[in-house]
Amino acid sequence: MIQTTGLWKSGTCLVILVRLLRCLAGVNNGSWPCSRERLVFSSHSFYSQIAVEGRQLSYRGTHPIMLQHPCGKNFADGISPAIYLGEKVFLSFDGFESSLLPITIPAVLTTAPALVSAAAFVQEVQVVLAINGQVFIYFYEPFYSWKQSKGINTPVTEITNTICCYDPVDPNCDEISSFVLAYDEDKLIANSHIYFSEDGGNVFNPLPVSPLLEGKLINVYNFVSFSRLGILVSETENNVTAAHFIYHLLYDIYSHKGTTFDIDKNEELMITIPPGLRGFIILWTKNRFLLSSNNGLTTENIAVWPTKDYPNISLPLHDQGICNVAATSSEIAALTKNQKLFYGSLDIVFSKMVLIGDKNSSEISTHCDVLMFDTTGMLTILDPVPSNESGFYNFHKCIINLQNRLMNVQPLLPPCPVEILSGDFHNKMYYIDMKKQLHFNVTFVPKPGTGSFPYVTVSNPHALGFRAQLIQDGFTYDGNIKFTLQIVLLQQRNSGMAEVEFHDKVVSAGMSTLTVDIYNKGIFCIDMHPLTALIAMDCPPTKHIKAFKNTTVCNKGLFNQTRMQANYSYIIKQDVYDPGFLGRQHLDQDDLNASYPYEQLGCPILLYYDSPWLPTLELWEDDKFVEYVSADFVLFEINGMHNYDYLLTASEAECISQPQNWSTMYEWQLHPDPHTAWSRTNYESCKVPSQTRPLESPTIKYQILNLNEKNRVVFSQYNGIYVFKVIVVDTIYSYCELSTIFSVYVYGAFPKSQINVAGMLIGFLILILGSILMGYFFPKLPFLSGNAKMKSL
Repeated sequence: MIQTTGLWKSGTCLVILVRLLRCLAGVNNGSWPCSRERLVFSSHSFYSQIAVEGRQLSYRGTHPIMLQHPCGKNFADGISPAIYLGEKVFLSFDGFESSLLPITIPAVLTTAPALVSAAAFVQEVQVVLAINGQVFIYFYEPFYSWKQSKGINTPVTEITNTICCYDPVDPNCDEISSFVLAYDEDKLIANSHIYFSEDGGNVFNPLPVSPLLEGKLINVYNFVSFSRLGILVSETENNVTAAHFIYHLLYDIYSHKGTTFDIDKNEELMITIPPGLRGFIILWTKNRFLLSSNNGLTTENIAVWPTKDYPNISLPLHDQGICNVAATSSEIAALTKNQKLFYGSLDIVFSKMVLIGDKNSSEISTHCDVLMFDTTGMLTILDPVPSNESGFYNFHKCIINLQNRLMNVQPLLPPCPVEILSGDFHNKMYYIDMKKQLHFNVTFVPKPGTGSFPYVTVSNPHALGFRAQLIQDGFTYDGNIKFTLQIVLLQQRNSGMAEVEFHDKVVSAGMSTLTVDIYNKGIFCIDMHPLTALIAMDCPPTKHIKAFKNTTVCNKGLFNQTRMQANYSYIIKQDVYDPGFLGRQHLDQDDLNASYPYEQLGCPILLYYDSPWLPTLELWEDDKFVEYVSADFVLFEINGMHNYDYLLTASEAECISQPQNWSTMYEWQLHPDPHTAWSRTNYESCKVPSQTRPLESPTIKYQILNLNEKNRVVFSQYNGIYVFKVIVVDTIYSYCELSTIFSVYVYGAFPKSQINVAGMLIGFLILILGSILMGYFFPKLPFLSGNAKMKSL
């Protein structure tokens, strides 16, 4: 029995009911084994006079498809936006539970007919579409609007992207969701144009691809959990067409290949990437239905569990093949062109599907219905129905309870072998910084006598390693044995367990998904999800450093804190700063009136000028103190003050190669900037031998500081405020660009005397010498000798 739902207005019920029954007469040309079937409509679809403006979109593909935003948990009521691509294009925000007008694009943006060849949700408020070879963005929040993308100067037909649902507010997750690829398929890859956007499709840039690559381009994907782009190409040799993935770094033309798999020549290859970033890929042609669980490195045929209604062990592909596929992170449904519906679970070990039912119809239909998962175990078969009264479309929905259908399969399917599989890390995102580890626990309770056990996999074993141990941990209330699976995650470069692919000392080691599932658990475990987490070997977003403050000018009463908060400023003498940060002296310039940002810096640290000083840095994460930083760091005064020095020389610091310093780092920059001149990306320790930087100046000052070393900052005879920026340059301490700004007040220096001591000393010596000479030569002067003779007479 077909149920109807909608929005009713007083006085229109009878008219709407008559029109509804007229509409239903053309809907039910055969039926699926629905648990619930209904026509969804809104009352205004029967009398609305809304005029549709612009050009109506239409899908260019052979069969209609449905795209669902994978992050349902991020939307109201857990219902994500979905776009239907067919003869008309519809965008729904309520699971197609109301009548809709087809989407149109302003006529000034494209010509008729407006053919959509590809579409993809980007982030949470927009859809990127390829229309007539051009790329457009359709913003559906906060208002409906269109925008054409920039940077694409050749026709493109395909749009692909990956959305991260693990943590939408995480910057890395947002970066993943903002990455979009656009390209034109079925061209030689050496001659193809592939574009990528890192801002949600607003601006695209060309992707550099090696001209030596061979084959025709099929698709390009961002394999986030493998830290690579996957370029699918096909090659034909001796009338045999095979395809394989080429794995490619975004800013590097180096690539390597996956294993090949045969495809049908001149047949369209369709691909679905299930959400969850677990590495699953579903590929099918007229005669092939393949599954990859490792980002295309290997593929296998999807088999069928034989039943009374369908005793075969393979899909009926030779009867025109597959026409539609839907997938979630753990489920898959496939609809064949001869109207058979199959269902399976996405299990790395178990890759079988089972017949759910056939469409009861005596007519041979060329129409292909659209599949859509509403929730776990609930599948909807959707078909738009035009209204004869207005431009709105209603939607015929057949909802199938998959759990009920599986219970009726004969012979009975093997039962689910597990009662409990749970872990707090499920559907979350985590970070592993350099030399760090993550620890997870999984609670596992198998059904007695099944012998089932959990297994752990990672999607990027070159980057992420793990150790796992299963221990018995008591009993449940029912007396079943309870186990705890203890997992330790660490980077492969630090595990010693495998060959490490990532050797760069600076960049992130990449990403990987962790999956914990039950070995060969079967199709019946619909509600027993695999446990997944996204692991980024990168800088944790909340990790930062602070300068330790034990004594400040405020708590010693030297400065008035209230006064410093009120636009405090101070004078820097003209002879102690260089605005170009080059340490130049005797510049023809005025004293600098520097404002003090109290809200950012707080009270300055109090220092005595004649005591060598080392800043103490604190590492914080999630507003919790972690440790004192024991890594190499450098500092500079942000106003250009240069009247300070360092305690040790290169030889005293035990350097074996020439140490870097601010002067040399500036020289390497086209536009010198102390904020970027010296960082962990270009730092080289002088404690490591270097053929290109031999130790030539052992007396040069050593400008690198470390908590565990003896180098210190020494101040000149100057009283005043310094504002320092500290930059951690150690390449193996953290993936983070750790830096902070703090202030110090140096006191205790007596004012310099205006008298030239050296000049006075020389003058005094000259005076004494002159007096001695005068006492010796003065009596011998001629006029004195004459006077002496006269007196003697």
